[in-house]
Amino acid sequence: MPCVHAHDSPVLEMCACGRIYLTYGPVTVAFKYAEFVRFARNVSRLADTVIEKHGTQMLADTHQTH
Repeated sequence: MPCVHAHDSPVLEMCACGRIYLTYGPVTVAFKYAEFVRFARNVSRLADTVIEKHGTQMLADTHQTH
């Protein structure tokens, strides 16, 4: 399973054992199906919260430092 991907895109792979592997850069996290669905829904909810609070400008400005 590759660890680094072009443009830092996350990669999702499903093993024959039924586990789902989410790889983002050098980090790979293994989930069972229900765990992954819960995780993905929570990340989506958090992204919606950030967009609501900060607007889309923050997402478009990739060169700004904190």
